[in-house]
Amino acid sequence: MRGLVAALVIVLVVLCGFFFSGRDQSPSSKVKVVQDGKAKSDTTTQIQGVRFVGENPFTEDYGKENGTAERDLEALRDVVINCQSLIKNFDTFHLPGNPEIVRFLQGSNPEKLAWIPKEHPLIQPDGVLLDRNGVPVFFHRLGGLQIEYRSVGLDGKHWTDDDIIVR
Repeated sequence: MRGLVAALVIVLVVLCGFFFSGRDQSPSSKVKVVQDGKAKSDTTTQIQGVRFVGENPFTEDYGKENGTAERDLEALRDVVINCQSLIKNFDTFHLPGNPEIVRFLQGSNPEKLAWIPKEHPLIQPDGVLLDRNGVPVFFHRLGGLQIEYRSVGLDGKHWTDDDIIVR
């Protein structure tokens, strides 16, 4: 039954991708922040067999110019939860950190589904996802499917009192 539900969700998401396409974005001067809430992406394209599942919290909100670091992390969390519900045995994959999780969300997974576009202004060429301060997001796997997402606060350092944390 779970497999049928997951298959239906995939079909619905792919069909929605046919009706919606990404809007252009323009980076700000300090950090490349997405304007109008969208990074450039073709939501229906298959590249090397990878299917982009369409508009999602990441493409809608991550790095949005008038957004917040907390909303960015919530969007990231929501996409990972979506991925976890569609990828069988997600918790068994060795995803130790930022670039590995980002690659997995970009389609390097058994289902070849991508939630995060390759061309997002807050993803470095080496695949590291940055927060809106230009610092890599820290993924802390708490166990099983539970992940903590951490962005630096005003001091620009991880593991201090002003960090933004979403679980």
